[in-house]
Amino acid sequence: MKNRTASGLLVCSIVMIVFLAGCLPSRSEYYHDVRKSRAEAYERWKSAEERNEDRPSLKGELNLEEAVLVGLQYNPQLRAAVQEKAKAEGRLFEAYSEALPKLNLSGQYQRLDQVMNIDLGVQSFQIGDKDNYSYRINITQPLYRGGTIPAALRGARLFSYMSDEKVRSAVEQVAFQVASAYMDTLLAQRLIEVQKSSLKSAKAFLEQVEAKREQGVSREYDVLRARVDVSNIQADLIEQRNRRNLAEARLFRAMGVSQKSNTELVTDLGFKSVDMNFSEAVSTAFQNRPDIYQAILSVGMQKEAINEAYSAYLPELDASWWHLWAKPDPQQASNNEWDTDWAGAITLTWPLFDGLAREGRIVQREAELRKLKILLGDTEEKALLEVKNALLDLENARQLVESQELNLERADRALELVQDGYKEGVNTELEMLDARAAVTRARGLYYQSLHRHMKGRLDLQRAMGILGAEPGAEEIPRSSQKLGLDRVKPEKQNKASGQD
Repeated sequence: MKNRTASGLLVCSIVMIVFLAGCLPSRSEYYHDVRKSRAEAYERWKSAEERNEDRPSLKGELNLEEAVLVGLQYNPQLRAAVQEKAKAEGRLFEAYSEALPKLNLSGQYQRLDQVMNIDLGVQSFQIGDKDNYSYRINITQPLYRGGTIPAALRGARLFSYMSDEKVRSAVEQVAFQVASAYMDTLLAQRLIEVQKSSLKSAKAFLEQVEAKREQGVSREYDVLRARVDVSNIQADLIEQRNRRNLAEARLFRAMGVSQKSNTELVTDLGFKSVDMNFSEAVSTAFQNRPDIYQAILSVGMQKEAINEAYSAYLPELDASWWHLWAKPDPQQASNNEWDTDWAGAITLTWPLFDGLAREGRIVQREAELRKLKILLGDTEEKALLEVKNALLDLENARQLVESQELNLERADRALELVQDGYKEGVNTELEMLDARAAVTRARGLYYQSLHRHMKGRLDLQRAMGILGAEPGAEEIPRSSQKLGLDRVKPEKQNKASGQD
C-alpha cells in the first residue's frame, strides 16, 4: 500500500510539472501576443482619431498661466505620478497591519485508507472515521514588537510625505515643460511675423527695381539680386513656419491635449527685470526645492529603518486564540460526531542569537544612512550651482536684451537713411538690400533676446523650486495664484512690434 501511495504522489508531481510548464509561453508565443496587443492598441488609436480623440481639444485664446493649468490637469506623466500617493496610502495600511490582529480561517478534509478497530472480545469498536473534517479559526494579536510597529508607522508616514514631494516635483516639471514650449512657440510666431514683414518689404523693393529697369535706370543684376532676396526670405519663412508647428506640437504634448487643438497664444514676449541676489535665491531654493525635501525625507525614513533593525534585539509578545470544529470529535476520537475545541495563549519570544543577522542588517542600514546624508549635501550643492547658473544666465540675457534693443533702433534708423538716399539716387540697390537685411536680423535677434530672458526667469524659478505648489501641499495647484508663473508676466511692450 505504501508503494502505491508513493507512486501516486510521483505521478501527481509529474502531472503538475507538465501542467505548469504548459502555462509558460514560449518566446515566439510571448512576442506574438505582444504584437497582437500592439495591433489592438493601434486600432483603438484609429478609433479615437475617428471620434475626435479621447483628449480634450482646445480652441481660442490661451495665455501662459492657462496653458500651465491645462497641463497640470491633463499631462499623462503627472497623472501617472499622482499614483505615488496611492502607493503611500497602501504602505501606511501595511504598517498598521503590524499592530492589528490577524484572523485566519482554515479548513481540511482528510480521507483515510483505514481506521483502527479495537476488539474487546465481547464488544468491538473503531476509533476515528475514514472521512475527517475540520474547520479552525485563529486570532493573533501582537502586544509588543520591541519598537518595530512605531518605527514602521513613522516610516510609512514619511513615505507618504515623500510621495507628496514627488508629485510636487512632477508638477514643477510639467509647469516648466509647458511654459518652455509656450515660449518657444511664441518666439517662432514672432519670427514668422518678422519674415512676413521682411518679405513684404522685399517684394515692394523688387517692384521698384523692376520699374527702374523698365526705365533703363537699373541694371539686370539689380533685378536678379532683388528676386534672389525675395526667394531667400520665402525659404526662411517656410523654415520658421515649420519650427512654429514643431513648437506648437510640443506644447500640446506637454499640456496633454489633442494635436488638433487650434489656439491663439496671447501672452507676448516681454522683459521684466528680476531684483534678486544670490543669497536670497539660495534661501528660497533651500526652503522650496522638492529634491531637497525628498533627500531629507529619505534620511528620515532610513533612520526609522535603523530603529526597526535595533528592535530585533528586544522580545516580542503575542496573544493568540483558536477555535476548532471537527468530525470526529477532536477531544474523543471514538465519537464520530461534530464537536469543538479551543485554546488561548500568550507567547513571549526573545531572540538571543541569530547568527549575526541583526548586526549585519544594522551595518547595512547605517551605511545607507551615511550615503543618504552625503546625497543630501550633494543635492544642496546642486541647488547652489543651478541657482548660480540661472542668475548668471539671466544677467547675460538682460544685457543681451538691452544691447539688441539699441541695435534694433540703430538698424531702423540706418534703413530710414538708406531709403531716403535711394529715393534721391545717392544709395544703391545693394545698400538697400543690406540695410533691410540688417533690420530683419536685428529684429529677430531682439525677439530671441526677449525669449532668452523669459526662459532665464523660468530657469531661475525652477532652480528656486517655486514653479509649483508650496512644500507640504497635498493637492495640485488649480489656479494661477498658487503658481510661480504669475511672476512671469511682462511689464512692457516690445519695441520690435513695428513693421518695416
